[in-house]
Amino acid sequence: MLITVLCILVGIPLGFLFRNNKHVVDNVNRLTMWSIYALLFMLGVTTGSNETIVTQLGTIGVQAACISTLCVLGSASAVFLLDKFILKGQFDER
Repeated sequence: MLITVLCILVGIPLGFLFRNNKHVVDNVNRLTMWSIYALLFMLGVTTGSNETIVTQLGTIGVQAACISTLCVLGSASAVFLLDKFILKGQFDER
């Protein structure tokens, strides 16, 4: 955890110093994307090698679909209620 915080604390001033250097920013963005791809690949390998997860994949998929659907419906309901009762339609384009 300490290493993570130190990396962030060192990265912030470096990012501030190099923010106007397009070449450095582009290379850092590219490196970040490839690092994320590598982490996702390793996560897939770890998941695929876990016998318990592989045997329960169908159940996990159904649960994930249900949770995602309910989250989207809850968010849409919250936006509707916010607009209807708190903002009172002040952003309507009518």
